Amino acid sequence: MKKSKVVIPIMVVVAVLATWILKDHTDVPILHKVLITIGACIISGGLGYLLLGSDVQKVDPKPNQQHTNKKGSRK
Repeated sequence: MKKSKVVIPIMVVVAVLATWILKDHTDVPILHKVLITIGACIISGGLGYLLLGSDVQKVDPKPNQQHTNKKGSRK
């Protein structure tokens, strides 16, 4: 799984939440609201990218079942 599959949805969620929270603040100019939303998206995307790490592809394989005793067989 690539990092962009996780980072982009995080950025979208942050943009929606920032817009939703800022809609009630009428004393903040619209340009500042846009800049706050863009800044929040960039920071959350950067943090998500860094915290995801480089070992996203490295998942432990399933243990091999060859060495288990079958029912009825004894050693």
